[in-house]
Amino acid sequence: MPFVGLVSDPRWEPPEGNGDGDKDRSNRMWRIPWSLIFWVLLLVGLMLLVPIVGHAISEFVGYLLLCFNVALGFWRFDRWCAKQYWAGLRDYQA
Repeated sequence: MPFVGLVSDPRWEPPEGNGDGDKDRSNRMWRIPWSLIFWVLLLVGLMLLVPIVGHAISEFVGYLLLCFNVALGFWRFDRWCAKQYWAGLRDYQA
């Protein structure tokens, strides 16, 4: 029968300070993810540009722009996933 419990690390030390975490939380500033906003606006802008390019230049160039846009989106998603910590609690296995 598996046992599920808290993982404790004997090397862990409490954070510095007076122990009142609510004061620290109220003084925090929100971090705006500017790079995420930029990439989303760029991808949406490129998607909106696809039909304009398709009618103005040619359908094939519009299709190539669409393929480029999808590849760019998948590339950015892959880079985001590469930064995540996927090991989880496997580090604590005996």
